[in-house]
Amino acid sequence: MKNIKTILQILVLFLCIIASANLWAKDFPNLTVQELKAKLDSGEKLFLLNPLNDLEFNESHIPGSINIPLQELATTDKLPADRNTLIVSYCLGTQCIMYKKAAEQLAEMGFTNIMTCRDGIPGWVAAGYSLETGKALPAIDVPTINAAELKDKLNDFYLLDIREESLHAMGSIKGSHQIPFYNLTKRYSEIPKDKKIVVLDHIGKQVLTASRFLKSNGYNDVLRLQGGVMAWMNAGYPLEK
Repeated sequence: MKNIKTILQILVLFLCIIASANLWAKDFPNLTVQELKAKLDSGEKLFLLNPLNDLEFNESHIPGSINIPLQELATTDKLPADRNTLIVSYCLGTQCIMYKKAAEQLAEMGFTNIMTCRDGIPGWVAAGYSLETGKALPAIDVPTINAAELKDKLNDFYLLDIREESLHAMGSIKGSHQIPFYNLTKRYSEIPKDKKIVVLDHIGKQVLTASRFLKSNGYNDVLRLQGGVMAWMNAGYPLEK
């Protein structure tokens, strides 16, 4: 019975992620990294959008990019005044959905000349092109903890859930505190420095950057959850609504 409940939880979460990602929504014209590089080198007028959060953007980005986190697109004043300006959206490659969600939101806002670069940063690097960095985080090693270890010592830790609101609303580990990753640099002072902190995300992809940020800002006792909340669910442990 417990296994069936866990499977149903995972299925519901998967279906919600698909819906949230708008995977069946309109496609936009796509540029290869070579085509994007040629446009940039030629001086063609375009707005190269990176919709990741500021920490990810500062780690590395394609030269000439403008960083507007997806959650700030609707309120920013950085977008072109001319809605016919070519905007190219990219992020962390084909498994990253942020470039697509940004393109869709821009279309809803009335921008008419939108393209994507699906291969994004991984494709850019694979083609041999160089990246820029902003204020990159130090390469600090952050230890991991697995779901079983966390379950045994749950009350010993301050759980920092950096998932976005839509994922957090589907369920969270008991006692966790939510600060979305895109808001971490603005709200990290809310996190106590006298606690042992475990950072958790959806599948364990963003926790290293978030943990390095915390360590570089005076949080000395930080761990990251292997495999994120999905690993917790796969182990058969409950989530709270």
